[in-house]
Amino acid sequence: MDVRDDALLKAARFVVHVADCARNGAVATVGAVEVEPNAMNVVPARVTVSVDARAPSAEQLDELVAAIGFEPGSRLEPVAMSGAPFDALSVLLPDAPRLVSGAGHDAMILAGAGVPTGMLFVRSLNGGASHSPEELTSDEDIALAVDVLTTALERLTTP
Repeated sequence: MDVRDDALLKAARFVVHVADCARNGAVATVGAVEVEPNAMNVVPARVTVSVDARAPSAEQLDELVAAIGFEPGSRLEPVAMSGAPFDALSVLLPDAPRLVSGAGHDAMILAGAGVPTGMLFVRSLNGGASHSPEELTSDEDIALAVDVLTTALERLTTP
């Protein structure tokens, strides 16, 4: 075992390193792993991993990428949401937390183009599962989200 050059073992250590580097609102995920030759009884010779690194600011993203030690194949700069939509969304739920999404939603494109933008998150009852068949939201939370969105739109469109 000590003379093997196991690329998958090295990749596993890198995946742990990626997770350890994400702090202070930054996140990093290895979501795809390709192993070659991908056979049960052959020591892996090559492994390719995908890294999705996100942070609330460009500076934090730079720090995260440097800490991980990789050169991104592509990069989208973080975009801040706007105060007015956030304020309008918080009218019915003033104590609700303001979250940083980090996701590349359409909101990111709109905000980057200068359109005042905010996002409304509705909790998932299945441990935060999102964008999957396991996502589950109560009828009450959906109704509350509709009320919050309706009130926010009324505030944003009333002179």
